[in-house]
Amino acid sequence: MTTPFSLRALVFATFAISLIGLNAGDPVQYPASGDYSKSVLGGKEGIDTLKVNRLKVDLFGSASYIYDSNTTQTPVAQDASIFVFAFGANAIMGSPTRRGVYYGLDYLGQVFGYNDVTAAFGRDSLEHSVGAFVGVNGGLTKIRLDADYRRNNGNSLEFDNFNNETRRATSDDYDFFLDVVRDLPHGSLEFGAGYTARDFDNNAALNDGESIFGDIAWFYEPGFAPKTQLGLGVRFGTDDYFANAVQDYVTPSFRWRYALSGKTTLYSTLGYEMRSVDGPTGIDSDNFVYSGGASWAPSSKTSFDFGYYRNIAPSFVSIGEDVERTGVTLKMNNRLPGRFILGTQVGFENADYFRSQIVGVGARDDDFTRFGVDLSHPLVIADRFSGQWAIFYNFNTNESNNAAVEFDQSITGVRVGLNY
Repeated sequence: MTTPFSLRALVFATFAISLIGLNAGDPVQYPASGDYSKSVLGGKEGIDTLKVNRLKVDLFGSASYIYDSNTTQTPVAQDASIFVFAFGANAIMGSPTRRGVYYGLDYLGQVFGYNDVTAAFGRDSLEHSVGAFVGVNGGLTKIRLDADYRRNNGNSLEFDNFNNETRRATSDDYDFFLDVVRDLPHGSLEFGAGYTARDFDNNAALNDGESIFGDIAWFYEPGFAPKTQLGLGVRFGTDDYFANAVQDYVTPSFRWRYALSGKTTLYSTLGYEMRSVDGPTGIDSDNFVYSGGASWAPSSKTSFDFGYYRNIAPSFVSIGEDVERTGVTLKMNNRLPGRFILGTQVGFENADYFRSQIVGVGARDDDFTRFGVDLSHPLVIADRFSGQWAIFYNFNTNESNNAAVEFDQSITGVRVGLNY
């Protein structure tokens, strides 16, 4: 799909107006987000928790100039200058923290303009995503349903959206999640279910994949440790990836939560996954899997978010192979003098491929490292009309025993964002 010239002219005019507003008004504190994907190109900002039952609507937009040293993320780099224009809105009615019904909707669109046709790599310029949720807080019982759709045209540069296996492949992505929590006298009973799918375009030459899962857990808060919750749970589901046999899994696990204070929380899950692969050529596997992390805000100006994980999934790229991913991430936000905000993100992931069918090879092993830093400053233009300007730098690199998938990539740029 080609973006009409009138639309490009409109977003370019928006970018020019944003630059004019750089020095207007007194600066206000821009909310630091724990989601780095919202801070590089602008996009959706977090929705404040409402304390009254009313409709809240936010409109936002941003314009960025980016230099990308490797738009194809391959050993043979193709660099480009990219203009990115993001626009969207979110709305929420009610509050998740108050009894009753609450619901919301959000939309994000992004237009990417490359200075070179080769660097664009045949990608459509427009990407968009839409999400909706509805929840019921009944006091002792809480229910929430989330649904999201994203048209991914392979332009994304966000830290959190990067998948080292699929990279910048084009696809339609779908996510549906249901969560139910029932408070008990000394803990809670929790149930979750979900469905995720990636439908790749034909030119992506990757395996379409869909997964469905259920999860049930019981948490107990012992009297001698009122800030700790200990839990037992089981996760079960099915992974159905094209060119790979259908896989069923069951994962019993031990779970732990600890809330020292409003500034410090820890959580972890340790499980033993039993994965069965359909068909006479299938190779079943048993694996230890885990996930966890910690959030720490030592002061009102500094926050840290640490995460770690190990999981198993079929390969989007290979036939008859699964991928064992083990990784860590660390995100830091610091409010500096002069109302500047410094955000830093770093992540490392090892992807070890192994056979799930006799036809598989299981020889690939990747070490993927990513790093990002951004420095931003708030803007205020008028009452309820504020924003932010920022400069940022990302670095991604993949080292592998398969030279065809190795790459280095540097991304640097400047962004101006507005929020109403």
